[in-house]
Amino acid sequence: MADSTTSPPKALIVGISGPSSSGKTTLARLLQRVFCGVPLKNQRLNTFIIHEDDFYYPDDQIPYTTTPSGSRIQDWDTISAIDTTFLSQSLSYVRTHGRLPPRLQSKEDQNEKGESGVPDSVVSELRDIVAKRLASSAGTTIAFMEGFLLYAPPGSDHVLRRVHDQIALPLFLPASYENVKARREGRSGYVTIGPAPEESETAEVGEKGGEVDLEGEDDRPPQNFWVDPPGYVDDVVWPRYVEDHAWLLVPEGDEGDLVRRIGSGLNVRRDVGVKVGPEGEVDLETMLRWAVEEVLGAYTSG
Repeated sequence: MADSTTSPPKALIVGISGPSSSGKTTLARLLQRVFCGVPLKNQRLNTFIIHEDDFYYPDDQIPYTTTPSGSRIQDWDTISAIDTTFLSQSLSYVRTHGRLPPRLQSKEDQNEKGESGVPDSVVSELRDIVAKRLASSAGTTIAFMEGFLLYAPPGSDHVLRRVHDQIALPLFLPASYENVKARREGRSGYVTIGPAPEESETAEVGEKGGEVDLEGEDDRPPQNFWVDPPGYVDDVVWPRYVEDHAWLLVPEGDEGDLVRRIGSGLNVRRDVGVKVGPEGEVDLETMLRWAVEEVLGAYTSG
C-alpha cells in the first residue's frame, strides 16, 4: 500500500459534521448530486459518500449509560460506540486509492431518505457553476465524509485526531437544540449492524479497536433496527453533543451546567480550523450554496 503521507492523495476528503439531525447526510447527498460526473480536463469527476454510522460497533458492543431517571440504556452518541481505528484506516485507504475499501459496505444508505427541499433547478444551477470552475482541473476524487463526531480540538491527542487529520476540508453545520429534538424525535429509527444484545446489562463486549483487513469482505453481523427510547434526545443526544463539542461551542450564558450555558447551540467558534456554516438557522439551499463554494475553493487550491 502506498504511503498517503508522502504521495499526493488521490481523494479530497470533505468532512460534514454537526449534531444529530442537522442535515449532514442530506447535504452530503446534495453535494454528490452537484459534483459527481461534472466534466474535468480529461475525465469526469468521481465522488462518493462515507457515513460514520457505518463504523458503529455491533449492537452488543455499544456501551450503556444511566439516564437521570435511572434507566439503563445503550448510548449510541458516544465516541466509544464508534470503531475509530476502522474509520481512520478507511480514510487513509481512500486518500491512497481514491476509492472505498472493499471491506466497507454501507448500512446508512438503507435508512429512510426524506426529501431535501432543494429544487432540482438549484442543483442544476450549481452543477453548471461547478463545471465551469473545474473545466481545467485534474481528476482528484471527492469523498464526502459525514458524521456526528469527526473533529478533534486543536493541538490535542484526542481519539479523533487520526480521523480529523485526514479530512482536507472540515465543514460543520450548526443546529439548535429545538430543531435537533424535533427532527430526531420525528425519525422512525436507524438500521444497525446487529446482533441486538440479549442481556442488556451483562452482555460481554468483544475486542475493540484492532486493525481491519480493508481488502476483505464485509463479514459483520446481520442488521437490526434501533428506535430511540423516550427522552433519548434530552438524556443522551444533546448532552453528549455539547460535551464532545465544548471546544467548538461558545456559551450563551454563565450559569448552570455546561448544557445550560451552551443554550441553543448556535454560537460556534470560527477560529479553530473548522469551516462553520452560515450563522443562525438557515435553510438547506443556503447551506448547500455555502458548502459548494467551500468545496470548490479546497478543490482548486489543492
